Amino acid sequence: MKKNIYLLFLLMYSFAFSQMGVSRKYITKNGSNVILRGINYPFIDDGNINLASPSSYQYYLNEASKTGANAMRIAWYLPGTHWRDIQTAGTVQGYINNGHLGNILTYVESKNMIPILEIHNGACGNDWSLFNNSIVPFWKSTQMVSIIQAHQNNLIINLANEFGNARWTGNVTTAMTTFKTNYKNAITQLRNAGINVPIMIDAPDCGTSSSELLSVAQEIYNHDPLHKIIFSAHAYWSDYAPTTANMETKLTEMTNSGLCWFLGEIANNQDGNSCGSIDLSSYYPTLLTKLCQREIGWLAWAYDQDCSSTRELTTNGVFANLTVYGNDIVYNPNYGLKSTSGCGASPSGTLSGSETNIEIKEKVYPTFFKEHIYIETNNESSFQIFGMDGKLLIKGVLNKGKNEIFTANLLKGIYLFKTKTGTYKLIKN
Repeated sequence: MKKNIYLLFLLMYSFAFSQMGVSRKYITKNGSNVILRGINYPFIDDGNINLASPSSYQYYLNEASKTGANAMRIAWYLPGTHWRDIQTAGTVQGYINNGHLGNILTYVESKNMIPILEIHNGACGNDWSLFNNSIVPFWKSTQMVSIIQAHQNNLIINLANEFGNARWTGNVTTAMTTFKTNYKNAITQLRNAGINVPIMIDAPDCGTSSSELLSVAQEIYNHDPLHKIIFSAHAYWSDYAPTTANMETKLTEMTNSGLCWFLGEIANNQDGNSCGSIDLSSYYPTLLTKLCQREIGWLAWAYDQDCSSTRELTTNGVFANLTVYGNDIVYNPNYGLKSTSGCGASPSGTLSGSETNIEIKEKVYPTFFKEHIYIETNNESSFQIFGMDGKLLIKGVLNKGKNEIFTANLLKGIYLFKTKTGTYKLIKN
């Protein structure tokens, strides 16, 4: 009986360990902390892409993955509201029902990017009837719950893009009470529906009002029984935090909150009287530098399909055709996605080898060990062994080939064996 109970515990632990989680300022995946650094890509808007044809969408997703991003935020729409539905009724729901959306998420994951699926309807709006009667039911639908559960080891859902108004209402306190009440109700409904993935919540006022979101963030976080809430701001801050000192204040608030904060959109310009009319080209480099210092993740808007051509990373979704902005986001040596300074996009799972096309393969054994752990790898690497209290116990270098690690001094129990490409649960008996 004791053995059966122990095995049941291990199965339950392994299941929980494999799911995406949130630990203070980090996203956790397979037991490792991940700082999301990547791109927004609303490819559903591209008429050149057939979302029912793998060869069509895979080509563009391949191109986007060349940026080195470890996360991709994907815009989606409520059924019947997108131009694809206007052309042919039922098209977007068909992508869901026929498995195409699930296949797209699988392909994004295969390119070593964490998909962040967001509903774009209601952006910058304050229609809580739309939120409660259309957006929340969309996520709770049988088809979407099935898709989310199938991808719960990798997926984040961004419940509603840039939804809600606060500063713009003239009564921030009342507005944020409405905001938190509706989001808490939504979290309850989604968790009761069996949705266990991290939920991203955008700040109000087109995503800009981080301080206002902060005022209710702890209460929202505490309300989630899984404590998997990510708070996201969009840094169109030309009037909200226009100076470096203002920017520092906003980022300090995020860091000091002890919660997981994220900038879901950064860009080189901001909409004003027209699309992209406010220049942020000297603002975002400072912001990205400070985000790296504070280990706050970010996503660039947008890889393609924006109303401002200078705010696109590419001219047509093909990586070879990077814009000036895109080239900086990808290759800047200090904060670019491919930067090796420590501010680049670390892999979300298995190392992709985007620069070298070398796939690191490794084998760690035995799961139940005594005096030694062995690891076979096809490349030089390093390892760390942690106790379940998070304490680092052993670390070292791995040579190409078979490595033997002495573990006789470890007590009986469960340990996490971490390499650059993965984390393994091992048990000393």
